[in-house]
Amino acid sequence: MAALGNPRRTLGLWGHLAFLLWTLALATLAPGAKVILVLGLAVAFSALCAGWREVRRWRLWLFAASVLLVTSFVREKDLYLLGLGTSAEGFWLGLWMALRAASIALVANTFAGTVPVVEMARLCEGWGLRGLGFAVGVAFNMLPTIRETAEEAFNAMRLRGGFKCHRLEALKMLLVTIVAGSLRHGDEIVSAAEARAFNPESGNGEPVRPTPFDLAFIAVLVTVGLAILAW
Repeated sequence: MAALGNPRRTLGLWGHLAFLLWTLALATLAPGAKVILVLGLAVAFSALCAGWREVRRWRLWLFAASVLLVTSFVREKDLYLLGLGTSAEGFWLGLWMALRAASIALVANTFAGTVPVVEMARLCEGWGLRGLGFAVGVAFNMLPTIRETAEEAFNAMRLRGGFKCHRLEALKMLLVTIVAGSLRHGDEIVSAAEARAFNPESGNGEPVRPTPFDLAFIAVLVTVGLAILAW
Protein backbone atom coordinates (compact mmCIF):
# COMPACT_ATOMS: atom_id res chain seq x y z
CA MET A 1 0.00 0.00 0.00
CA ALA A 2 1.49 3.31 -0.98
CA ALA A 3 1.63 5.75 1.85
CA LEU A 4 3.16 9.23 3.21
CA GLY A 5 6.21 10.59 5.34
CA ASN A 6 8.14 8.72 4.12
CA PRO A 7 4.45 9.08 2.93
CA ARG A 8 4.42 5.64 1.33
CA ARG A 9 4.89 3.95 4.71
CA THR A 10 2.50 5.88 6.91
CA LEU A 11 -0.44 7.22 4.89
CA GLY A 12 -3.02 4.54 4.18
CA LEU A 13 -5.96 4.22 1.84
CA TRP A 14 -8.17 6.44 4.00
CA GLY A 15 -5.64 9.25 3.82
CA HIS A 16 -5.30 9.02 0.05
CA LEU A 17 -9.06 8.85 -0.42
CA ALA A 18 -9.58 11.78 1.95
CA PHE A 19 -7.14 13.94 0.01
CA LEU A 20 -8.81 13.05 -3.30
CA LEU A 21 -12.24 14.04 -1.95
CA TRP A 22 -10.76 17.12 -0.28
CA THR A 23 -9.24 18.25 -3.58
CA LEU A 24 -12.51 17.70 -5.45
CA ALA A 25 -14.39 19.77 -2.87
CA LEU A 26 -11.86 22.59 -2.56
CA ALA A 27 -11.19 22.84 -6.29
CA THR A 28 -14.93 23.28 -6.76
CA LEU A 29 -15.69 25.58 -3.83
CA ALA A 30 -12.53 27.68 -3.41
CA PRO A 31 -13.11 31.06 -5.08
CA GLY A 32 -10.65 32.86 -7.32
CA ALA A 33 -7.01 32.97 -6.35
CA LYS A 34 -7.51 30.55 -3.44
CA VAL A 35 -7.40 27.70 -5.93
CA ILE A 36 -3.67 28.44 -6.32
CA LEU A 37 -3.18 27.19 -2.77
CA VAL A 38 -5.19 24.06 -3.56
CA LEU A 39 -2.98 23.38 -6.58
CA GLY A 40 0.15 23.94 -4.51
CA LEU A 41 -0.99 21.40 -1.93
CA ALA A 42 -1.94 18.97 -4.71
CA VAL A 43 1.54 19.28 -6.23
CA ALA A 44 3.19 18.73 -2.83
CA PHE A 45 1.01 15.69 -2.09
CA SER A 46 1.69 14.15 -5.49
CA ALA A 47 5.43 14.73 -5.18
CA LEU A 48 5.53 13.13 -1.72
CA CYS A 49 3.42 10.11 -2.66
CA ALA A 50 4.58 9.36 -6.19
CA GLY A 51 7.70 11.45 -6.68
CA TRP A 52 7.76 14.13 -9.35
CA ARG A 53 6.64 11.77 -12.11
CA GLU A 54 3.04 12.98 -12.21
CA VAL A 55 3.98 16.64 -11.75
CA ARG A 56 6.41 16.51 -14.67
CA ARG A 57 3.86 15.19 -17.15
CA TRP A 58 3.79 18.03 -19.65
CA ARG A 59 0.47 16.96 -21.17
CA LEU A 60 -1.29 17.82 -17.91
CA TRP A 61 -0.02 21.38 -18.03
CA LEU A 62 -0.62 21.61 -21.78
CA PHE A 63 -4.27 20.72 -21.13
CA ALA A 64 -4.50 23.41 -18.45
CA ALA A 65 -2.90 25.96 -20.78
CA SER A 66 -5.35 25.06 -23.56
CA VAL A 67 -8.29 25.75 -21.22
CA LEU A 68 -6.80 29.15 -20.42
CA LEU A 69 -6.15 29.93 -24.08
CA VAL A 70 -9.66 29.02 -25.24
CA THR A 71 -11.49 31.00 -22.56
CA SER A 72 -9.40 34.10 -23.26
CA PHE A 73 -11.25 34.50 -26.57
CA VAL A 74 -14.83 33.67 -25.60
CA ARG A 75 -15.80 36.81 -23.68
CA GLU A 76 -16.08 40.42 -24.76
CA LYS A 77 -12.71 41.51 -26.12
CA ASP A 78 -11.18 44.39 -24.20
CA LEU A 79 -7.45 43.65 -24.56
CA TYR A 80 -5.33 43.43 -27.70
CA LEU A 81 -2.09 41.47 -27.68
CA LEU A 82 -0.07 41.13 -30.89
CA GLY A 83 -3.13 42.22 -32.82
CA LEU A 84 -5.38 39.58 -31.25
CA GLY A 85 -8.44 40.63 -29.32
CA THR A 86 -8.68 38.92 -25.94
CA SER A 87 -10.87 39.23 -22.89
CA ALA A 88 -9.47 40.04 -19.46
CA GLU A 89 -12.55 38.50 -17.86
CA GLY A 90 -12.17 35.37 -19.97
CA PHE A 91 -8.48 35.15 -19.09
CA TRP A 92 -9.09 35.16 -15.35
CA LEU A 93 -12.04 32.79 -15.67
CA GLY A 94 -9.93 30.43 -17.74
CA LEU A 95 -6.99 30.65 -15.36
CA TRP A 96 -9.06 29.54 -12.38
CA MET A 97 -10.73 26.80 -14.45
CA ALA A 98 -7.33 25.54 -15.61
CA LEU A 99 -5.93 25.46 -12.08
CA ARG A 100 -8.99 23.61 -10.79
CA ALA A 101 -8.74 21.02 -13.58
CA ALA A 102 -5.00 20.58 -13.04
CA SER A 103 -5.47 20.06 -9.29
CA ILE A 104 -8.14 17.38 -9.73
CA ALA A 105 -6.31 15.59 -12.55
CA LEU A 106 -3.02 15.56 -10.66
CA VAL A 107 -4.48 14.10 -7.46
CA ALA A 108 -6.63 11.59 -9.38
CA ASN A 109 -3.58 10.34 -11.28
CA THR A 110 -1.62 10.06 -8.03
CA PHE A 111 -4.46 8.14 -6.39
CA ALA A 112 -4.70 5.80 -9.36
CA GLY A 113 -0.97 5.11 -9.29
CA THR A 114 -0.61 4.49 -5.54
CA VAL A 115 -3.76 2.69 -4.34
CA PRO A 116 -3.97 -1.06 -5.15
CA VAL A 117 -7.22 -2.52 -6.47
CA VAL A 118 -7.50 -4.95 -3.56
CA GLU A 119 -7.44 -2.09 -1.05
CA MET A 120 -10.42 -0.43 -2.73
CA ALA A 121 -12.24 -3.76 -2.74
CA ARG A 122 -11.62 -4.27 0.98
CA LEU A 123 -12.73 -0.71 1.75
CA CYS A 124 -16.10 -1.16 0.02
CA GLU A 125 -16.54 -4.58 1.62
CA GLY A 126 -16.37 -2.83 4.97
CA TRP A 127 -19.33 -0.71 3.82
CA GLY A 128 -21.27 -3.77 2.65
CA LEU A 129 -20.68 -2.99 -1.05
CA ARG A 130 -19.08 -6.18 -2.27
CA GLY A 131 -17.87 -6.07 -5.85
CA LEU A 132 -18.11 -2.27 -6.15
CA GLY A 133 -14.68 -1.64 -4.66
CA PHE A 134 -13.04 -4.02 -7.13
CA ALA A 135 -14.76 -2.29 -10.06
CA VAL A 136 -13.80 1.18 -8.80
CA GLY A 137 -10.25 0.04 -8.12
CA VAL A 138 -9.88 -1.38 -11.62
CA ALA A 139 -11.31 1.84 -13.10
CA PHE A 140 -8.77 4.00 -11.24
CA ASN A 141 -5.98 1.56 -12.08
CA MET A 142 -6.87 1.91 -15.75
CA LEU A 143 -6.24 5.67 -15.86
CA PRO A 144 -2.42 5.46 -16.17
CA THR A 145 -2.78 2.58 -18.63
CA ILE A 146 -5.16 4.52 -20.88
CA ARG A 147 -2.79 7.48 -20.84
CA GLU A 148 0.26 5.35 -21.66
CA THR A 149 -1.61 3.44 -24.37
CA ALA A 150 -2.76 6.70 -25.95
CA GLU A 151 0.77 8.14 -25.90
CA GLU A 152 2.36 5.01 -27.37
CA ALA A 153 -0.28 4.63 -30.09
CA PHE A 154 -0.14 8.32 -31.02
CA ASN A 155 3.66 8.35 -31.23
CA ALA A 156 3.72 5.13 -33.26
CA MET A 157 1.19 6.46 -35.77
CA ARG A 158 2.91 9.85 -35.96
CA LEU A 159 6.34 8.32 -36.63
CA ARG A 160 4.83 6.24 -39.42
CA GLY A 161 3.22 9.29 -40.99
CA GLY A 162 -0.28 8.19 -40.09
CA PHE A 163 -1.58 11.75 -39.70
CA LYS A 164 -0.21 13.18 -42.94
CA CYS A 165 -3.23 12.01 -44.93
CA HIS A 166 -6.65 10.58 -44.11
CA ARG A 167 -6.50 12.17 -40.68
CA LEU A 168 -10.06 11.24 -39.77
CA GLU A 169 -9.37 7.57 -40.45
CA ALA A 170 -6.14 7.84 -38.47
CA LEU A 171 -8.02 9.26 -35.50
CA LYS A 172 -10.55 6.43 -35.69
CA MET A 173 -7.74 3.88 -35.71
CA LEU A 174 -6.10 5.63 -32.77
CA LEU A 175 -9.34 5.50 -30.78
CA VAL A 176 -9.85 1.81 -31.57
CA THR A 177 -6.26 1.06 -30.49
CA ILE A 178 -6.71 2.89 -27.18
CA VAL A 179 -10.01 1.16 -26.40
CA ALA A 180 -8.69 -2.28 -27.37
CA GLY A 181 -5.53 -1.84 -25.31
CA SER A 182 -7.48 -0.64 -22.29
CA LEU A 183 -9.94 -3.55 -22.48
CA ARG A 184 -7.07 -6.01 -22.78
CA HIS A 185 -5.36 -4.56 -19.70
CA GLY A 186 -8.61 -4.68 -17.73
CA ASP A 187 -9.08 -8.32 -18.69
CA GLU A 188 -5.50 -9.05 -17.57
CA ILE A 189 -6.21 -7.50 -14.16
CA VAL A 190 -9.32 -9.64 -13.69
CA SER A 191 -7.48 -12.79 -14.84
CA ALA A 192 -4.61 -12.10 -12.45
CA ALA A 193 -7.06 -11.59 -9.59
CA GLU A 194 -8.87 -14.84 -10.38
CA ALA A 195 -5.54 -16.70 -10.55
CA ARG A 196 -4.87 -15.55 -7.00
CA ALA A 197 -8.29 -16.81 -5.86
CA PHE A 198 -9.60 -13.26 -5.50
CA ASN A 199 -13.40 -13.14 -5.61
CA PRO A 200 -14.99 -9.66 -5.47
CA GLU A 201 -18.29 -11.21 -4.36
CA SER A 202 -16.83 -12.85 -1.27
CA GLY A 203 -14.80 -11.60 1.66
CA ASN A 204 -11.18 -10.78 0.82
CA GLY A 205 -9.58 -10.08 4.16
CA GLU A 206 -10.12 -7.67 6.99
CA PRO A 207 -11.81 -4.34 6.18
CA VAL A 208 -9.43 -1.42 5.72
CA ARG A 209 -9.40 0.70 8.85
CA PRO A 210 -7.92 4.20 9.12
CA THR A 211 -4.56 4.38 10.86
CA PRO A 212 -3.84 7.03 13.53
CA PHE A 213 -1.83 8.90 10.90
CA ASP A 214 -4.82 8.78 8.53
CA LEU A 215 -7.09 10.27 11.20
CA ALA A 216 -4.60 13.02 12.02
CA PHE A 217 -4.15 13.75 8.32
CA ILE A 218 -7.92 13.96 7.78
CA ALA A 219 -8.26 16.33 10.74
CA VAL A 220 -5.57 18.57 9.23
CA LEU A 221 -7.34 18.50 5.85
CA VAL A 222 -10.65 19.54 7.41
CA THR A 223 -8.97 22.37 9.32
CA VAL A 224 -7.03 23.62 6.30
CA GLY A 225 -10.08 23.35 4.05
CA LEU A 226 -12.26 25.38 6.40
CA ALA A 227 -9.48 27.95 6.76
CA ILE A 228 -9.16 28.33 2.99
CA LEU A 229 -12.90 28.77 2.51
CA ALA A 230 -13.24 31.19 5.44
CA TRP A 231 -10.12 33.23 4.65
